[in-house]
Amino acid sequence: MISKLALTVLFDSVCAIVCVTSLLRGGRPERFEAMINLTAVALTWALRHWDVEHFAPADVSIFTIDLAVAAGFFWLAVTTIRFWPIWAAGFALCDLFMSVLGGLLPSVPLFAYHTQLGIYAYLALGALAIGTYCLPRNAEPHIRNGSRRSWLQHLKETN
Repeated sequence: MISKLALTVLFDSVCAIVCVTSLLRGGRPERFEAMINLTAVALTWALRHWDVEHFAPADVSIFTIDLAVAAGFFWLAVTTIRFWPIWAAGFALCDLFMSVLGGLLPSVPLFAYHTQLGIYAYLALGALAIGTYCLPRNAEPHIRNGSRRSWLQHLKETN
């Protein structure tokens, strides 16, 4: 029980540090992904504390949250010039596969299922942290914005 609490506190702390740093220092894509992460963590936490049945593999409510996270990361990956949202979307997709497989294979231990979900959540946070760290503090506005449209507009203006 103590290790479960320690792991929860560790993940929540890492998530808060990465997301707050991204909100303060990052550009538009970093802030958007930080908000996706914080919303998903808050919703998952609320559902799991409301009813322990939401800890089960392939729970529809948690799967819906994970699906929305993967869709948000994918949208960010295709609309931005950054590299790291592609990795975060891939990790979110792996998370979805594990949720489906956890429901299809009931003999998978619950600890293994939740450990795998945690690994991919840490990897997605790592991609966000790297993306935030790689963004220069004095980046130009079109780089901070990060959208493909602003980048193309900047290219047209400079040529």
